[in-house]
Amino acid sequence: MEHEGRLSEATDNEGKDAGQARWNDADGLSPSVSNLRVGGLRRRTSSACCLNVFLSSALLVALAAILYFVISPMIDRLKTTTKIEVTTFCGKIRGTKEDGVVQFLGIPYALPPLGKNRFKHPVELTSKRLCAKGWQNHTADKKGFWETTDYKSPCMQLTPITDEVVGSEDCLYLNVFVPPSRIQSEDTKPVVIIINGLFFMYGSSNGLPISAGQQPHPRTVKTVDAIHVTFNYRVGPLGFFVHPLTKEANIGLYDQLAALRWVRNNIGAFGGDPTRVTLFGYGSGATSVLALSHSQLAQNLFDGIWMSAPAVGKPSISIDESVNTSLYLFGCDSNMNGKTLDQCIQYYDKAENVVRLWNWKRIEPWLRDRMFSLPSIQSDNTQKLFEQAIMERMLVDDRELIEAEKWFKPSYAVPVVIGQTAHETSLYVAPTTVPFWDENFYRQYLNRKLNTMDSVEVKKLIERYISETSYFNGDCRNASDYKQFDVEAHMTALVTDARLTCPLVEIVKDLVAHGDLVYQYYLRNSHRRFDPYSLASFVSLAFHGWDGMIYLRGYLTHPDYQESMHMNNGVDELSKISDILNRVMRDFVSSGKIDQWKHVSEDTGYINLIEDDTMCTKQKYLQARCDLWEQLTNGETLRLAWQA
Repeated sequence: MEHEGRLSEATDNEGKDAGQARWNDADGLSPSVSNLRVGGLRRRTSSACCLNVFLSSALLVALAAILYFVISPMIDRLKTTTKIEVTTFCGKIRGTKEDGVVQFLGIPYALPPLGKNRFKHPVELTSKRLCAKGWQNHTADKKGFWETTDYKSPCMQLTPITDEVVGSEDCLYLNVFVPPSRIQSEDTKPVVIIINGLFFMYGSSNGLPISAGQQPHPRTVKTVDAIHVTFNYRVGPLGFFVHPLTKEANIGLYDQLAALRWVRNNIGAFGGDPTRVTLFGYGSGATSVLALSHSQLAQNLFDGIWMSAPAVGKPSISIDESVNTSLYLFGCDSNMNGKTLDQCIQYYDKAENVVRLWNWKRIEPWLRDRMFSLPSIQSDNTQKLFEQAIMERMLVDDRELIEAEKWFKPSYAVPVVIGQTAHETSLYVAPTTVPFWDENFYRQYLNRKLNTMDSVEVKKLIERYISETSYFNGDCRNASDYKQFDVEAHMTALVTDARLTCPLVEIVKDLVAHGDLVYQYYLRNSHRRFDPYSLASFVSLAFHGWDGMIYLRGYLTHPDYQESMHMNNGVDELSKISDILNRVMRDFVSSGKIDQWKHVSEDTGYINLIEDDTMCTKQKYLQARCDLWEQLTNGETLRLAWQA
């Protein structure tokens, strides 16, 4: 445009000079008709030149704009897909750069658990020969670099409700996400290893609707400024089923151990610091973290743990008991009609038949009656249905990785963050009619279920719980606005307190007494209603695993939540909560401390309360919620907890 302006200015000056010359040629006389015609022609010619210059310039500008919008995205794609190369123990690998974050996807950390390796602990890639086997399904370029640019298949499992078989047995792969600051400097970065999963039945690092939104968003990786690692491990019967012939337990946990060892041995190649590794688990991933923190086999593989809503009920089943359960499921526990055990279980040589052992018909009643409903206050275990007991006890006291007597006694002291959401059980409201209840019916239901002895003291505690424990009473904001009584919110908070909140209060006391530095948080938030895990369960309260999804910013990629991204759906507020959790994690993984939070001590009971996008610290806040359950269980709230 600058050049165009100068060109237009020069053309105008030339016209003025020509006109002046014409008047001078006539020696002061007025110009003749011929001269006027010639002058008019010159003026028209000058105007045409100006128009041509203007049109040409406009055409050039338009062409430049078109080229910019066509070529710029191509240039951006070239920039964002820059290939990055590193050398691991097994060889040279190549990743890609997406939105500033370098991604290495689908790295094998153990041999595919196929054939004779099924129902056995993973075979780790500890030699070049095993490396060659582990990488045989990858292609290498002429320079010998393995491409790690795509996610691999999730581990074989059933989809909830429909029981469709998805995934593959060839699934033991991990993914590494490196922040851009590591590329720009030589400083090593702390590492966050993410362990997800739902009920030990479902989940993967990527590729399934039930695991949507469970990969770290680039903004999370950048804000935390740490390397993030996700991985697949065997779930369902293939991961937590003790086969009568192999008798190897907790296979999925041994997969996790293998992934942790891979990180310890290889993360330095990516610029990670192997002495600053934090385990971050939510859902059954948190229970896994709890189990690993108690195991001698996991010692020195991590330096801090972050758990959200673990099942804290002590593992209570032995290998022999688990084998008997397996025989029952195989139909080989009584009359085998003269068949040998090998012949009896031959049908289950196919992996698809194995995963169908724990189908939705078995899982759904367990979720409804054991996970997300009011617990029975009776201590008689004979009341448990055997079918539900099968599902309830996943982890086995195998005397190697898990030793029940060492539960809540970590093998060595590490800093701990332990937290939960306010409405963990809102994922599956039970009874299903709760959303249609009013306050009076809710009160009658609690007295009928919990006050079986018609105790005056229990009745007072129930009434106090209903009146004082609200789902959103502005504890951080000191809000005084009246909110309509929400039975669903009340009920799911009550069940959450029984199954998780109050047992966690006891566990935190044990960890603090053990000498661990413990930070505890409690997240309370409402959001637009969506189905987070493809369970046909549309929730708007802070459900089981919601804090993990907020940390990862999974709501930005979750297909169901994305449908209203163009609307005012609270994304800005969620982003602020994500910022809170990301900044806290950044401090924790770097130093093992959180300056803006208060840690728990034996006499303070501090809780870091996150209420929407506001955070504050309360003292003995959760203990006050547990008076009812303390009274009902005679101080034994741990027996109401989810069983590991």
